[in-house]
Amino acid sequence: MRTLRPQSMLTIGLIAVLTLGTSQAPAAEFPLKDGDVWVMAGDSITAQHLHSNFFEAFCFARYPDLKFAFRNAGIGGHDVPQTLARFDYDIAPWEPTVISVELGMNDQFIRGGVTPEVYIANMGRLTERIRAAGARPVFFAASPINNGDTQARLGKNQRLHEYATALKAFSAKEKAPFADQFHLLIDAWGKNKPREIVAEHLAALRQASQDDDLTGVEHLRAFLAAQDRSSVRPVSLQGADAIHPGPPGQLMMAAVLLRELGASGAVSSATLDASGKLVKATGCQVDGIRIEGGKLAFDRLDERLPFPIPEEARAVLAIDPTIRDLSQYMLQVTGLPPGKYLLSVNDVSATTLTAQELAAGVNLTALNPAADQRIVNPITAQGHAILNAVSAKSALVSQWRNLAHRVHAGDTAADLKERMATLTRQVEEADAKIRAAARPQKLRFELAPVR
Repeated sequence: MRTLRPQSMLTIGLIAVLTLGTSQAPAAEFPLKDGDVWVMAGDSITAQHLHSNFFEAFCFARYPDLKFAFRNAGIGGHDVPQTLARFDYDIAPWEPTVISVELGMNDQFIRGGVTPEVYIANMGRLTERIRAAGARPVFFAASPINNGDTQARLGKNQRLHEYATALKAFSAKEKAPFADQFHLLIDAWGKNKPREIVAEHLAALRQASQDDDLTGVEHLRAFLAAQDRSSVRPVSLQGADAIHPGPPGQLMMAAVLLRELGASGAVSSATLDASGKLVKATGCQVDGIRIEGGKLAFDRLDERLPFPIPEEARAVLAIDPTIRDLSQYMLQVTGLPPGKYLLSVNDVSATTLTAQELAAGVNLTALNPAADQRIVNPITAQGHAILNAVSAKSALVSQWRNLAHRVHAGDTAADLKERMATLTRQVEEADAKIRAAARPQKLRFELAPVR
């Protein structure tokens, strides 16, 4: 079935609330090549289609000149042996050229937890199967349990720490790319846990503040307004449970995995001065520069796009610098008179910036959302379109896999093969829609003084 061959968070100097730890040096080259079919094998956290979709959307945004496809092959509750058992009907039929493996959470819970030695032996068998299928293996350490543990006190994360350490050595021996999200996330998540609790309480207080009959509600509203003005806001990473973080935590996962594998952080950069002179443009074409009525306007066509950020995860930008580092979509304007400037994109208000911020350079990935949440600037809107297209394709892949499992289980319904062929075509068409959504578009930027 191979269809392809083998409040302002914009300033560069923003200080993050949390910093991620260090791990092995990023791979010299991101392991995605033209013509690749990348199957993401995993358990329930892969099957959630959160960090896996964010990872995929990044690749389409960042590598528009490559033709590739992703297929999600996660199943809840699965460990390495169970993934091996379904390999021939759930993974191999896609004729993958890359298979990433993100397993370990369930291995530690089975029969009291398999030892690291058994875990690696099982990984060895899976690696043999991957290479026999003509694919290149990529290994992801399992994500931590988000229960407040840190590297200083591993607690329930002890066995996952052992797996990640052993998998790193195994990957080096096999000369396969490896991303150690466990050790990069456990301290960030552990240190954020107390603030996560605060964030959840604040959500309840916001709901209570809508009650005009509540005694002292004016004081509650003043308190919440002060929280909104603060540059440090508590963020909840929690999802259904400590094992399955919500979109903010899973955006952090995607960013760490991408960074560890050597993904490019460069999007584009444009530098102009207040007179309308183009000083430098990297990764983009800037033309149509015009100054009129104190406004500076120009057209910009980028070669690639910034990291698509789901709105439900955007709050995590305040505490995770990795996401912005992976999405350096820069604008710099020097020599502007002091004051504030409204930045509009295609006539849609995006954010307000100071002359000082613009002179230093701003990362447009982190554009503040508009006061009216119904207004979405074109940069953010295109990221949403990519994410939506990835999600639509993933739903079709899930339908195909369900039919493949029925065939493997002995279902002989006469129309199964025809339905699978139809779904195969629909999946390929959905891939094309993602590529179309990620095609760079010329944008009109305008900076106007705020009077």
